[in-house]
Amino acid sequence: MLTWIMIAALGAVQLSPPAETALRPLTDAIAEARAKQEALPADASPRARLEVAMALDQGPLTAMHHVDLSRLSEADRLAAMKEADARIAAVSQETARTVVSLVPEEGWFSNAIYGQEAATGAFLVVQHADIDLQKRFLPALKAMADRGEALKWQYAMLYDRIAVAEGRPQRYGTQMHCVDGRMVPAPTEDPEHLEERRAPMGFRWPDYDAYLADFGACRSALTPCGDPG
Repeated sequence: MLTWIMIAALGAVQLSPPAETALRPLTDAIAEARAKQEALPADASPRARLEVAMALDQGPLTAMHHVDLSRLSEADRLAAMKEADARIAAVSQETARTVVSLVPEEGWFSNAIYGQEAATGAFLVVQHADIDLQKRFLPALKAMADRGEALKWQYAMLYDRIAVAEGRPQRYGTQMHCVDGRMVPAPTEDPEHLEERRAPMGFRWPDYDAYLADFGACRSALTPCGDPG
């Protein structure tokens, strides 16, 4: 808890009352997740800690969809965006440390042992972490996905996230970027066979066109650019 307070203090900026009000959904989401975290008993299981880490990681990102900065002055809007970035970055760093501290010898979290919600929580946290951490866990996630102990779409998304970050074509078409105000897929290898590669990965959309239809105008830079497809 002390570490989080120090990070938050370093990133904090002085906001005007209107800017603070505009960020209220984010403030409330972090507070709600913090309450769950503080309610954990000292001997909480790794599974319980991962589930709370997911709430802390996802709550602020979801809340940003309800943050409206359009009525703020330009100066207040920029200050609010900077503060939101700082708060989300602090949460992301903290949850990444939590996941790393709980990783078992197998290198990743088996759904059979930790439960799908906890394992998915770990995945979502790593999706927002730095690329070195993502690359560290990718092989173990793939091995578990191949054995049916992890969800294949999670491996696919992490593979794509790393590929795009390294300037390579993605393989499963999960990552989007903004072009002329619209969200479009980042460059993808062998597009003609994309559906064949996606078919065994268990994405929630029946086909790639349906996935793309879920995107429209560019989202805020504070929100993720891909989802479980």
